[in-house]
Amino acid sequence: MLQAVTKRRFNRRKWRDYGFVASLLVVAMVNFIVFWVVVNFSSILLAFQNVNGEWSLNNFEMFFRELGTAGSVMTQATKNTLIFFGSSILVQFPLSLLFSYCLYKKVYMYKFFRIVFFLPSIISAVVLTSLYRYLLTGPVVEFLKMCGMARPPALLADSRYALWSIVVYGLWTGFGVNMILFNGAMARIPHEVVEYGHLEGIGFLRELFQIVIPLIWPTLSTVLLLACVGIFTASGPILLFTEGAFNTYTISYWIYEQTIQASYEYASAVGLVFTAIGLPIVLTVRWILDHVGTDVEY
Repeated sequence: MLQAVTKRRFNRRKWRDYGFVASLLVVAMVNFIVFWVVVNFSSILLAFQNVNGEWSLNNFEMFFRELGTAGSVMTQATKNTLIFFGSSILVQFPLSLLFSYCLYKKVYMYKFFRIVFFLPSIISAVVLTSLYRYLLTGPVVEFLKMCGMARPPALLADSRYALWSIVVYGLWTGFGVNMILFNGAMARIPHEVVEYGHLEGIGFLRELFQIVIPLIWPTLSTVLLLACVGIFTASGPILLFTEGAFNTYTISYWIYEQTIQASYEYASAVGLVFTAIGLPIVLTVRWILDHVGTDVEY
């Protein structure tokens, strides 16, 4: 009798635990279904509809026609997006790794440089863009005049310089997150491994390429893969600086502008095309990263 009562209590407690876990999971499941599955499925359907709700491929025809037209907004946005992506991969990524290694080695004034690199990550983007705009329209202009330039260009109001000025801003403010990840991975490197390298007489660069990079390869590959996932969403703060003027449109800002104008069908088609292009790129990069380096446990 006592055993049966104990078993019933155990079963009731078990079902209470199951109910508690289910109540927690149901919120996450509803959120996933409503705000991911339904939204993305609706977006795919919108891509094959026109403004009247009729099914057609006009959105895709319009996209490829505009993409093949020299000087069109879509061509400009695609080129600018690839410029932002290239600057992130080819400039920001290696510099973030190098600066992180310098902080890890505690170079002269490393605490000061740590603040310089991390500070933009914790300051509001509106404040940073206002500060950057002031620098370009104030001190930079005065400096150019001192260098002998009678009429310095408006760096954010000239199609020759506006995009590159925003690219520089993106590089300046984009080090923080990567450096936090890299520094965290480097801090886990066993001191004995580094000390053994010093006994073997390896220098600064050999330590970086032969010890540090192989040991933090899982972190490096993850950051690089995440960067490639955003290949067609790479963008600077176009809204805060130029709102797409002076040839600074990017794909992200163009889609944002289309949604503001309630042109959901065309924007959905463009997003679907770039997703179809980006997916094999990401899978290829992942395959390459998996075969170039190896996971390290220590």
